[in-house]
Amino acid sequence: MKRRLFTALLCAMPMLAWSNYPEKPVRLIVPFTPGSITDVVARALAQGLNSELGQSVVVENRAGANGIVGTTSAMQSAPDGYTLFMVGVSTGASNVSAFKSLPYDPRKDFEPIGLVADAPFMLVARSDLPVKSVSDLIEYAKANPEKLSYGYGSGSAQLCAAQVVSMGGFTATPIGYRGVPQAMTDLMAGVLDFTIADMVNGLQQSRSGHVTALGVTSKTRSPLAPELPTLDEAGLSGYDLTVWFGAAAPAGTPADVVTRLNEALGAVLRSPSLQEQFTANGLTVRTSSAEGFRELIASDIDKWGQVFNAAGLTPQ
Repeated sequence: MKRRLFTALLCAMPMLAWSNYPEKPVRLIVPFTPGSITDVVARALAQGLNSELGQSVVVENRAGANGIVGTTSAMQSAPDGYTLFMVGVSTGASNVSAFKSLPYDPRKDFEPIGLVADAPFMLVARSDLPVKSVSDLIEYAKANPEKLSYGYGSGSAQLCAAQVVSMGGFTATPIGYRGVPQAMTDLMAGVLDFTIADMVNGLQQSRSGHVTALGVTSKTRSPLAPELPTLDEAGLSGYDLTVWFGAAAPAGTPADVVTRLNEALGAVLRSPSLQEQFTANGLTVRTSSAEGFRELIASDIDKWGQVFNAAGLTPQ
């Protein structure tokens, strides 16, 4: 009798240990700068998770090296459910091809929680560059070889811009930044000629006349800016690149905690107010199981690797 009771208690220990999770505030690490689209997504999620989890979810920005600094820091944290981090196309897929010695493997070092959103990027040029369309940009670049430069604030933005250059058949010098807001600042200052921006930063500056919007990177037009053509429509036939965002924890985080977080994430994403906030920022809500998100990460490592190779880029 005592043996059976001991065995039952032993089997129940994991459940007992995590039944009251969370019992203290949770960190949500964003591996990009404040004001970036990843930061916008994270802060909206944190606000909703505060209520769903009954604990504060504190956003912590740790930018640098295409998201590697913050992602590595999060990955090395204790797998106890009290450190979560945002994962995007850059940190979860394209960095695998972009860096020779990436200090983490998204397939092994992440405990995916769930997908939360996807979105297109925008191609924008400095306002005084004499171009109003993608074809204008290509024509101008070919007439001025080796003179143009473009900025990028993430690995996925770099690949999107490099694909424009490759498919357009021209040359341009890439310049990396800690985030999209910093690249946009230099674009408006005339340091750069064009860049890839998220919809919220790109539309804000283009509608105020500070930059020229040339198109969106998705296969279909964005409902946030239906007047903008897709890059496919604008002459780069077959161009179709969008980015996604999700949440993860360090590998080894207990399954019960991952399930609890996935359920909380789903509840937050069903909120009409959050959906409106996402739509206003050019985002579309996407949900998934933890396993479904794991499969997406694995498949997109291959997909973005192909984009990287097609663009003729060299790993850093």
